[in-house]
Amino acid sequence: MSLKVVPQAIEIRNNKIEFDNLLFFIVDSNSSVKIEPLIGYDAIIIDSKDAEFAKLILKKIRGHYNPEFYLKPVFLINYKESKDPILHSLNDGFIHSYDQLKEIADVAKQIFLKTTQLDYQLVATFEAQMMKKVLNFMFTRDLKTLKPIPDLNSVIGYTYPAISVNFDSSEETQVLEILEWGEREGLVWPDFHERIYLCNQCSGGFLSYREVCPHCNSSNSSAQDLVHHFPCAYIGPLSDFQNNVDNALTCPKCNKALRHIGVDYDKPSIIHHCNNCDKNFQDFFVKAKCISCTQDVEVQYLIPKAINVYKLTKRGRTAASNGFLSTGKEVEDIFGTLTMAVFKTMLHYEIERIKENPEQQKSSIVIVNIENIFELYKKVGKKAEKTILESIVNLIRENVRPTDFIAFENSSTMYLGLINSDALQSEATLENLKTLIEKLIKNNFNDFSANINFKVKLLQPFNKSEFQLQELTKDLFD
Repeated sequence: MSLKVVPQAIEIRNNKIEFDNLLFFIVDSNSSVKIEPLIGYDAIIIDSKDAEFAKLILKKIRGHYNPEFYLKPVFLINYKESKDPILHSLNDGFIHSYDQLKEIADVAKQIFLKTTQLDYQLVATFEAQMMKKVLNFMFTRDLKTLKPIPDLNSVIGYTYPAISVNFDSSEETQVLEILEWGEREGLVWPDFHERIYLCNQCSGGFLSYREVCPHCNSSNSSAQDLVHHFPCAYIGPLSDFQNNVDNALTCPKCNKALRHIGVDYDKPSIIHHCNNCDKNFQDFFVKAKCISCTQDVEVQYLIPKAINVYKLTKRGRTAASNGFLSTGKEVEDIFGTLTMAVFKTMLHYEIERIKENPEQQKSSIVIVNIENIFELYKKVGKKAEKTILESIVNLIRENVRPTDFIAFENSSTMYLGLINSDALQSEATLENLKTLIEKLIKNNFNDFSANINFKVKLLQPFNKSEFQLQELTKDLFD
């Protein structure tokens, strides 16, 4: 057994440190790459002198399916500043010596307390599982955004370390698909960062852009100015006007000398000559050759993808601690409501109607969210969820016009279309509904206090319904 003593009488025995009621394990280049034996430790310290080894261990921990691994506090010692997104983004702090154990012990305890607040209920789909891992990690680290980081090892040139660690670098497009799923579910909100273009065969992002001949697709070409001679209107490449004796230019059609540009002649364009097929042309084709699969494709057929900075919404923060919102068929079968697809169609028709007289005809759309409703669902059980929602819908129906329509996005969020109701009238209606719903829930469920938020937006006659719904949702959840 090896025994080392470091300052402040901190003992390291077989790479283990007991400090402040926590058990740390030190992983160094002599340690096994198997991480399963680390499950019994409160926190891990990785010696990052060997940066590649440290990255391997950190990736194994954060990419593990078990929250006891991927949420474990991990710190680096002997860290040198690195642009590697895994090392840089997925640790919980750096120390320069073991004298700083007190600092990281406090961080480890804070992370542990956060993990006790998480919901660990299994979710059904792969997308939901991946997003739940990300939300758990962000919640326990108080992270508010997922930022894309340029990465040469990623097939698309960008990576989101907290989620990308679960995939190979060649699978980064799956990360974008999962984030798009999270966006549709309202768990994250996108802020545009960059637009990239991907191969339409393999979704690779490393592309070689080339200007090619429209006749033979060769990039072997040369260019020269196109000359227009004013007196005789002859147009041809510059080489037609040159001679082998001096720099003077002579028109091949009328044999007159070209002396002053702008007076005798001009250069209206450029002409290209293909050295492969010997043809002249003015406009290139632009093609992109994929470095990964060698597919050569015209740029118009590339797949555009937005690279966004994703902000965690209130719904996303709630999902970490209370579980995912139900988006099942049960919310679509409630009498008195529409599906979201039909709701959007009705909204489209209402926009067309108010276009005829926008000054006189005003309607509003509303989003209503019961932020803590999942706490109630946990208390009363899954079977009672639909009964609660039906009671809320019946209450709303009694207090709005028969022409107004309602749709659930999920079991905590609904949209209302209030016809012939301006913003002020709709605000008053919703304030009244909020009071009634709070009273309904409190009286029927042991004084449970519902936290209800809503936003009202006057329907705009010249904006698409989808865009207006997105803006309304962003106003509430951002």
